[in-house]
This record gives sequence, structure tokens and C-alpha cells, in this order.
Amino acid sequence: MVVRDVLEVIYSPIKAFKEIVKKPTIKGPLLIFLVVLLASAVAQYIIASKWVFEIGTPEEDEWTESTSLWTPTGISIDEVDKLAENSSVASSVTNDTRVWMRISGIGSFNSSADQGHTALSFRIKWVHQNKTFPSSNATLKLFSGDESRYFALDLVNLINVSDTWANLTVNLGSSDQSWRTVNSPEWKNITGLEFELTWLASDTANLTMKIDDLYFGRNVIFLRTPRFTEWFVGSLTNSAFRFFLGWGLYSVLLFFAIKLTGSEAGPWSVLFIVIGYTFSINIVQVLVDAILFSTLPPLVFPLKALNPIPGEEGLANRLLDDIYQTNWGSTLAYNLTLPLAFGFYAWAILLSTIAIHFLREFTWKKAAGISITAYFIYIFVRGFLGI
Repeated sequence: MVVRDVLEVIYSPIKAFKEIVKKPTIKGPLLIFLVVLLASAVAQYIIASKWVFEIGTPEEDEWTESTSLWTPTGISIDEVDKLAENSSVASSVTNDTRVWMRISGIGSFNSSADQGHTALSFRIKWVHQNKTFPSSNATLKLFSGDESRYFALDLVNLINVSDTWANLTVNLGSSDQSWRTVNSPEWKNITGLEFELTWLASDTANLTMKIDDLYFGRNVIFLRTPRFTEWFVGSLTNSAFRFFLGWGLYSVLLFFAIKLTGSEAGPWSVLFIVIGYTFSINIVQVLVDAILFSTLPPLVFPLKALNPIPGEEGLANRLLDDIYQTNWGSTLAYNLTLPLAFGFYAWAILLSTIAIHFLREFTWKKAAGISITAYFIYIFVRGFLGI
């Protein structure tokens, strides 16, 4: 009986509410809540399957918090001129044409497959006492096994002017043709890296190079990350909270809207139960959203967007917006979400109009006026509260 009433509210609301108001039972809205929660779980799972997060190794900027893995000797920690965590690493030379830094003993990184580390991110700053741009060479090397086998990438067009941090991410793997190979290195075994800047003899000077926020990145579907379970439980908890808060809030607003017309509202508890049946459209809405999201392409979020360093939160937000707009903004499914939302608003008003009409025996016009007024206030309050 309860299941039938819930279904009839969706496809035959007039018939449904004629019967519901005669003997309203809380079992109906509670069944709706359980189904909405189940549908929300499906929708959240689908959304999580569309999110691909970059995971950085090492975590917490470990490689630039110590000089233990770096050569040559004389490399120092700079706790003032840094971007991530507590310090950057710096190498300085006097009256020279070459400054370099090499890190080894980092283990082996596999960049040969989609499941491996597909990017290297770092911040680099160089200082020439005359601000002369590296006139001979600017190279990043990735060693494979030993220092005689490596991949080399030209950084000339990537680094900034003197004494300015550059925020760089370079792609790894055989599909990127920018890398030059020396002695047949293997992408499946990256064991160290080196930054080198050189100038012509005529540009000899005091030189400094600094590195910070250095990590290998690999893309992982959000479903497979440790954070998924916590997020999933939190999302379902939030869905449950929003359902009951919305149900209670709308019932209260309808109750007072009826009172303002000078009519008898009757017991609020009865109105609360009857209006609970109108939330059956939430089942349809959540399932429609799930179907639409299932057609969307995946989104890849770089670590810099998910966990920005202090001072770059605005840049990260703009990057997130750009990712959504670039990948989803032009899709039919994404652009249908707003008009469909207004359609469900209209449906909700229609159902509450029918419910009030039969519950209090108001005219259709009066019931519609009460429902529209209460629902507009309901939308405003929910927007104000952010629920």
C-alpha cells in the first residue's frame, strides 16, 4: 500500500493524494527517504568515477626540506625564499658559468604507463647577478639506473626571468616527444633528476638556482583513493540532512502560508506527513542527475588545483573552474542540469498544490497560490543557508 502510494504520487498524483490525506502515514515519506538515499549513493558513486586526482610523490614537499639527497656539496636550505612547506633547496656558485643540482636515492619511478607517474612538477628560480638569461643551456635530466642514461628536456622556453619563481609541470612518458634520450634510458625506471643552467663565458657571474615543490604526479580515479570512503559517507550524511531539513522547512513554510490566508491549517504533524510524499520527485531528480553525469567525460584535477600552496588559492579556484568549463561546459548533459532543476521546482509546486487542495479542501487557485509563495521562500532560505 505504501509503495503504491509513493509510486502514484509520481505518475498519478491526484489519485494518490485523494487516498493519502484520508489516512496519512509516516511510512511513505520514510520509504521515500530510503530510496532517495540509495539513489544518492548511486549518483555519488558515478560522480566519483568521473573524478581523476593527481597524487604527488613524495608528500609534504619532502625532497626540498633537506639536502641529504642532493649534490653537489654546498647545497643549502632556504627557509625564507620558499613556496611550499618550510624551505626550498638552493645551489650557489661564484664567478662561474654553470649552476646545477642533482637529486638521487629517490627510488624508482615508473612513467611508462597510464597508471604510472605521468608528470613531474616543480618550482624553479635562478639568479644571475646581471639578470642575464641562461645564454648556453637550461636542461632537466631524468636518470634511468645510472647517470650515463637519461632523458633530457630543454627548459629555455619554460623558465622565468632572473629572480622569479617559475611554476612548471612537464609530461613524462614515451608519448611526449619533447624529451631527448641518451644511452637508451627506460621510462619504467626513473631513479634521479638534475637541473642545469649554463651561460656563455662572456656571461660569467655569481649564480644561484633554487628548487621547491618538487614531486612526481600520477593520476588516480577518486574511487581508488583513501579519501573516497570518508567523502562518500559525508556525502550521504549531507544528503540525509538536506532531505529532512528540506522536508521540515517546507512543511513549516506551508503551514504559515496557510495561516496567513486566514484559513485553518490543521495539525502541523499531518501537513508534515502529507507534504513528505511530495519529496518522491527527489527520487526521479537524483536518478536523472545520475544518468546525465554518467554520460560526461572524466575530469583530471592536478594537485596544484586540489591542494594549492599558501597564496595560490585564487589561482587554484580559477583552474578548477576552467577544468569544469573546458570538459563539461559544452556538453548537453551539463547544460541540462539548470533547466531540469527549474522543471523539478515546478513539479514540486504542482504536487504540493494537489496535496493542500485535498488536505484542506482549498480551491485549486488558493492551493496553488499558497504552494508557490511557500516554495519561493523555501528556495530563498535554502540558498541563504547553503543547503
